[in-house]
Amino acid sequence: MNKLLLTRASFLLLVGSLAAQQTPPSAPAANATPTAPKVVETSPKAWQINVPSSQKEISATFDQEMHPGFTAWMGRSSVVGNWGVESKISPDRKTFSMNVSLEPGKVYVLGLNEKKVAGVGFQNYRGQSAPPYFLVFQTAGNQAPDDAPPRAVSTIPLANSQDVDPTKVKAITITFDRQMSTEKHGLHMKEGGKPVDLSKAKFLYSSDGKSFTLAYEFKPSTPYEFELNNTQDIGFTSAKRIPLWPARFGFTTAQPR
Repeated sequence: MNKLLLTRASFLLLVGSLAAQQTPPSAPAANATPTAPKVVETSPKAWQINVPSSQKEISATFDQEMHPGFTAWMGRSSVVGNWGVESKISPDRKTFSMNVSLEPGKVYVLGLNEKKVAGVGFQNYRGQSAPPYFLVFQTAGNQAPDDAPPRAVSTIPLANSQDVDPTKVKAITITFDRQMSTEKHGLHMKEGGKPVDLSKAKFLYSSDGKSFTLAYEFKPSTPYEFELNNTQDIGFTSAKRIPLWPARFGFTTAQPR
């Protein structure tokens, strides 16, 4: 009888162990609040410069365990070499990596999950897709002019101005050092510390593509902060599709004179 009980107990332990192996490790507790995954680390780092062209692997690490069968390294904004898209995943199922062949003096752009299609691309075991993430970096070496990132060279109003008259200034203008893509922008604004939705704001580029203007009714006695490009939005790119490196500036409006 003791041997029978022991054998049965061993069988139950074996069945339990097999069941545990088949259960997705990312299955949350019953009372947990599901959250979409997000990128927390990359190699190279986002916006890193002087990356050795000898680097043979790119990786992205998420904040939770991911489904190994779904990836989306590239989107319509990607600027990459003649690479494959096969990935491998770390034992903890949080880090994906891909073999690459880099050239010196180049800017590379990977639009992870850029297409924003539900159930497609990097996702956890619950089918929650990670939001788009742009991994942009620059390899070391001499660059051809078209391969260099654009720069913002001036703004109207001037950065750090403290007495901008909102009755006279009805737009923000940013001038770049080269022709830009005129179809979109990567401007983000805070008004008095609160984000403002600029998705429907009117904007235009100058005929030479170097100056960007966005119309806006500024409030009096209010601080304004601006961010140009980030890892979620690379709307400011040169006509050759090279993104502007992130930049920030701001100003404060005065009471109408």
